[in-house]
This record gives sequence, C-alpha cells and structure tokens, in this order.
Amino acid sequence: MAAAPLAIARAAADSWMDWNDRQVLRMLTDSPWARRRRVRLEWFRREPEPPRAEDIPGATGPNMRRPGGGNPIGGIGVPRTSLPLEADLIIRWSSALPVRQARALYLYRSQQSQVRTLNELLEDEPEHAIVEIHGLPAQMAHKGAGAVELAAMQGVRLRGSRGRTLAPVKARADLAGLTLDLYVHFDRASVASLGGEIEVVADLQIARVRERFRLAQMMYGGRLEL
Repeated sequence: MAAAPLAIARAAADSWMDWNDRQVLRMLTDSPWARRRRVRLEWFRREPEPPRAEDIPGATGPNMRRPGGGNPIGGIGVPRTSLPLEADLIIRWSSALPVRQARALYLYRSQQSQVRTLNELLEDEPEHAIVEIHGLPAQMAHKGAGAVELAAMQGVRLRGSRGRTLAPVKARADLAGLTLDLYVHFDRASVASLGGEIEVVADLQIARVRERFRLAQMMYGGRLEL
C-alpha cells in the first residue's frame, strides 16, 4: 500500500498530462504530499469552576450563581447546539508542483467546454510552501475568516526531525459552501532545512491535527517539491 503513492511521485514530470482520473485523485488525497485524516471537533470547553457564594463573606443570594455547561471556545466558536462532531480533512502541500498539476487536470476535465487550456489552469509556483487543511466545517468562521486565520497563525507549526519548530508567515481561510479551506504559508527555504521528516501540528481550538511527511518521498522531477 505504501508503494502505490510513491509510484506516482516517481512518474516522469513530462507525463503528468496523461494521468488518469484515479491518479489525479490519488495525488490530491493519498500521496507523499497529501493525507486524509478524520478528526474530532471540540466546540465547547468547560470554564473553571466559579467560587461558591457561601465561600465569600457577605456574598449570598441567587445573583452569585453562574449557569453550568460549556461555552464556545476561543473567538471562533459558534453558539449553536447542532454542530458536526467529526470532520474528514485532507492535509496537503498545495504549493507542490505535482499537486498543482493534479488540480489543473481536475479543473480542465471538469469544464463543460474547454474554455481554458491546461497550461492556463496550472498555477505558477507560489513564493511560499503552503500547507492546505481542506474540509474544515464552515461554522468555524462564524465570526469571520480573520478569526480562523489568527487561530492558524497562533496554532499551526511545522516540526522537523532535528527538533526545530517553524511558525507560519501568513494564513488564508476560504469558505466554500459548508466547508472551509485553510492555507498556511511557510518560508520555503526554512521548511527544506527542517530535516528528513516534517510534522504538521495544528491546534485550531475546535480541531486538532497532526500529520507527518517524509521529504525523501517528496522528490519529483529530480527536486524536492514543497
């Protein structure tokens, strides 16, 4: 099973236009650059126990009582009772060339009429290495995409096998229907220097994600693709 995604990575770079639909899907969801992960969602946390009125001299009566139960966490929680308990996520390096090629093929074949060419749909290499967390619930952006982006800047890190930790340079959250896609940008040269294995660690308060990627498996066309 482990050899199958690696076989795609070893494909010649000039043959990507011939990938079939299964290869495209594999590259975007189960390859050296992409992993599926189901996570639990934690919408509420319990506040510290309030002091009892009888423990405070001179403080009595119902006004000292506070209702029990959970409160929406952080600044991005949603004050609703009907919320998803799990999410099926895809963690992938959306800036990597083979991922960009697979996305271009998917968009090209999805056109009802081929208005845009394949080369037009292929995105240019971005300045940063970008980790995409795809499939987050849209309710996370109840107070705006900026709140989710702030949570990503504070809670998403890359950890290298040499013990180094790398913080992002920026983050962007995109809403698409019922889901939210988070794009976390890292300095490309700093990512490559982290070592042989990189762990994506994301604590977004509502969702926590940990996923490892091996740089040796992310070689494509003779170079490391991030």
